[in-house]
Amino acid sequence: MRRCFFTFGGSQFWEDVFFYQKWRIQRNHKTKEFRLLDPWDIRRYEGGFEECRQAFVRYISIYQLPRQKGHMIIMLHGFGDSKNIFKPMWRTALKDNYLAAAVNYPSTQKNLDGFVKQLNFFLNHLEDVQEVSFISLGIGGIILRKLLASKEPWVKNLKVNRAVQVCPPNQGSALLTKLASIKFFRNILGPACADFDPKNASEWDKLRLKTDIGVIYTQRRGKGILRFLPQSFDKYFYVADVAKFRGEKDCCYIKNFSLNPFKNKRIVNACLRFLKNGKF
Repeated sequence: MRRCFFTFGGSQFWEDVFFYQKWRIQRNHKTKEFRLLDPWDIRRYEGGFEECRQAFVRYISIYQLPRQKGHMIIMLHGFGDSKNIFKPMWRTALKDNYLAAAVNYPSTQKNLDGFVKQLNFFLNHLEDVQEVSFISLGIGGIILRKLLASKEPWVKNLKVNRAVQVCPPNQGSALLTKLASIKFFRNILGPACADFDPKNASEWDKLRLKTDIGVIYTQRRGKGILRFLPQSFDKYFYVADVAKFRGEKDCCYIKNFSLNPFKNKRIVNACLRFLKNGKF
């Protein structure tokens, strides 16, 4: 065990495998060591998973943490992002009496199946939660679809409500596929790049999903230098033709000029509206 110390979350090196009342246990994707972080990302313990979990139980007593109970929204970020991109979303969700967990996964370090394996572990160890919904951004939408098609114990133990994808590459990503063919970018962006080849979209459509999924799409071209790109570059972003898929329950277009779509109140409110009512 090391002394308590501030961390920076380590979004591309550490993956969340346990969450409770803003405390989390993370695993280093290379060394496989675990650490316990408090709500301020201060490391409180290091060791094996069960050791970190027992350390957390002791902190429950010290800080008299209340038990969490109810409906939790699980949030899955996009490529190269971290849980922090969801701050506007989970603040609104908490005000609306949801539990909220934005999950870190090392999006530039593993492949698609590796992310799904991590998140299955996370959900199998989710405690004192009766119902879950999901909100995803970008490539998190494909991870979400594969996750919902899994046959892990959590699928039977938890009531799965609804899910929202924001700007998902449901038909694959031409941009990521192009970058994956260049060694320099492949080394930086990691093995997941190649997984989002549009050719894989037909395989994703074969996944059997029992959960209602809503899709929000937007051009995501921003106010900065991206707005000067020629119109032919639109195919590289997650616009309607790329975002939609056959199994969606509902979809909508929301005009957006922020690189973080969750700074757009219309998108945040639309997500919660679909989770509650099944339509935008």
